[in-house]
Amino acid sequence: MTNQNSNSQKRNGTGFIILIIVLLGITLPFHYVPSHLKVFPKNNFTFSHTIVTQDDIDNLVERYNDASFFEKQAIKNEPFFRKLTEEGIIYEKK
Repeated sequence: MTNQNSNSQKRNGTGFIILIIVLLGITLPFHYVPSHLKVFPKNNFTFSHTIVTQDDIDNLVERYNDASFFEKQAIKNEPFFRKLTEEGIIYEKK
């Protein structure tokens, strides 16, 4: 009976690891923006900015607004900023 419990625990552990890998495979390549009900692909597979909150967006906009001209150009070249701009989440007012 001990052998069966050991095999059952190994299968449960393996199933859990497979579940984690599948969840990472599903979530890792996308940005999720719940406040705008949008999901769009990332440029790179990273853990950063997988779930984008309104605070993340507000902080980025505030950082941009407080920046000098050259800092603004650098921020515009950041992949995350460009992606949010492409998706229409961040835009410039004229």
